Amino acid sequence: MKVLSKNQVKQFETDGFIFPVTIMSEDDASAFREKLERTQADGKLTGSGQTKFYLRFPWVHDLATSDAVLDPVEDLLGPNLMLYHNTMWCKDGGDGSYVSWHQDNTYFGHTPCKVVTVWIALSTVTIESGCMQFLPGTHKLGELPLGSPDIENGNLLSSGQTVDYDVSNSKKVPVQLKPGQASIHHAFLVHSSEQNNSKERRLGMTLIYHPTHLQQSGKVKTSALLVRGKDLFRNFYHEKAPEHNDSQNTMDRYHKAVALYRAKVREMGNQTIERFDRANKTNNYTLE
Repeated sequence: MKVLSKNQVKQFETDGFIFPVTIMSEDDASAFREKLERTQADGKLTGSGQTKFYLRFPWVHDLATSDAVLDPVEDLLGPNLMLYHNTMWCKDGGDGSYVSWHQDNTYFGHTPCKVVTVWIALSTVTIESGCMQFLPGTHKLGELPLGSPDIENGNLLSSGQTVDYDVSNSKKVPVQLKPGQASIHHAFLVHSSEQNNSKERRLGMTLIYHPTHLQQSGKVKTSALLVRGKDLFRNFYHEKAPEHNDSQNTMDRYHKAVALYRAKVREMGNQTIERFDRANKTNNYTLE
């Protein structure tokens, strides 16, 4: 069912993003946040555990495959969709963490880059709490070269990935959201986020989708979950939904998918992925 207006689709094509898109009620967002934070407290979302965890937890899989998420994605990408990746983004109040200016597709290697990121707010997201910032229209620049990696401890990107692009004179759009709302942006859109200067935790989850016809740069073939329509191309290994939390079959499939994802990230040039292996249980590094 179409949920985006023609103006929203046109804005996405022009600017590379749309927001806000309502995914769920604030009460449902609060309940999802409670599950996510409980799982995080159990130590299951540290290091590489933040990668593709829709394959591990049925309640995450259910949201990622819900009509509320997939309908707007289909409006932008078409009827045959795969879910490639997801992660969480957590900034505690005053913890100094931030995200450097980057593009999502740099280490995904999808070609052509018809890929979108759905960023779902699980808390109130404001300028003060370090919301994302978008540079409108930068998705039209294609893949930008990388500058020196920003691998300071505060950067939530494990790669320290930073585009070689002068953002000083660019218009920056703050992406302020209420719990249960989402933004959707193109995987070539240049974006970042500042530190959380509020007293409240800023929490969100991303889901990365692409059409089934996309190919992958390089030699490593990774996996994705078919979430809508048909896959007539088989450019990705097919993932399976989790049976229940941490069953043996679920965990075996999960670890295989994460290993392939990490191999692709290395192949595409991420030289700092081992930060995961050195990271302690309190970090919030995100594998990108």
